[in-house]
Amino acid sequence: MKNRIVLLLLCALVTLCGCHNNKKYADLPEELATLCKNIDKHPKNSELYYQRANYYYMHKDVEKGITDMQTAVKLQPDSSKYYIMLSDLYFAQVETDLAEEMLEKAIQKDPKNNEARLKLAELFYHENLLSQCNETLDEAIKIQKYNPKAYLIKAFMYKDMQDTTAYLRMLQLVIDQDPKEVKAYLELGYFYQKTLNPIAASYYQNALNVDPNNVEIHYNLGKLYQDLEQYQDAEQEYKTAIQLDEKHVPSLNNLGYMYLDDPFNKYEDAVKLFTKAIKENPDFVYSVCNRGVAYEYLGQYDKARKDYEKALKLQTNFEPAILGLNRLDKLQSK
Repeated sequence: MKNRIVLLLLCALVTLCGCHNNKKYADLPEELATLCKNIDKHPKNSELYYQRANYYYMHKDVEKGITDMQTAVKLQPDSSKYYIMLSDLYFAQVETDLAEEMLEKAIQKDPKNNEARLKLAELFYHENLLSQCNETLDEAIKIQKYNPKAYLIKAFMYKDMQDTTAYLRMLQLVIDQDPKEVKAYLELGYFYQKTLNPIAASYYQNALNVDPNNVEIHYNLGKLYQDLEQYQDAEQEYKTAIQLDEKHVPSLNNLGYMYLDDPFNKYEDAVKLFTKAIKENPDFVYSVCNRGVAYEYLGQYDKARKDYEKALKLQTNFEPAILGLNRLDKLQSK
């Protein structure tokens, strides 16, 4: 009888403890709750702290992530990936000195760890320490010749140094090593678009082959076609960008702007596009003023005047709005 009572009491205690643990994590997201429970069960498992720190990092709870990684490092001080994670967390807090220290420790623990080297190079680049950046990248390339990310960072570095030849050479090396690196195609597209070189379109198309739903690429390609006066192609790219993101103000504004002129002259459609852009960004002076132009072309002068006046409130001496009001004064004085 006594044994049965003791057994019942033990069962009750276990049940109560289970209820307590469930309540303890009841308000947490399921993924985090599971990690916390596992850490309670295995408090010496460094990998669990790493996993929870990564969760905190992804959810912008950096302080808790740092605490977990400090625990992980104490439990497993020779793991280079723990120092890398700790560096990411410190960098998120703009504690660059500590981030650099952690990366150097990671390299010390694993001298061939290129992930740590590339992150260290990025940190040096971020801090405008270009000489140290270049040296670190050279070390990374020496360890691993196939290193598109290293060449991409070098490209940005040479861009800042205004060494155009080296910049373009590095971008080509990136593409040679990784034909799916969108950033390299975009950089080349941006570079050639500045001089309205049609070759920019081919680089944007290559980028879209890799990432067909990238709104910014469709927008940039549309802007290029618009500048090259290939208006039908530009219209298609802006429409695609808007289909992918109906709130993309630059595409809404630019497509509306094209509709104000030949070969389109779609003034009512332009008004709709500018109105959508203004809804998303009421302070975007170009859309406000451009809608005024559309209303002016439609003969709705009172609405046009309101938009021109609003544009001037947003930006004093905004010349297109001043010119618009001058035109209206002449038209309405007749």
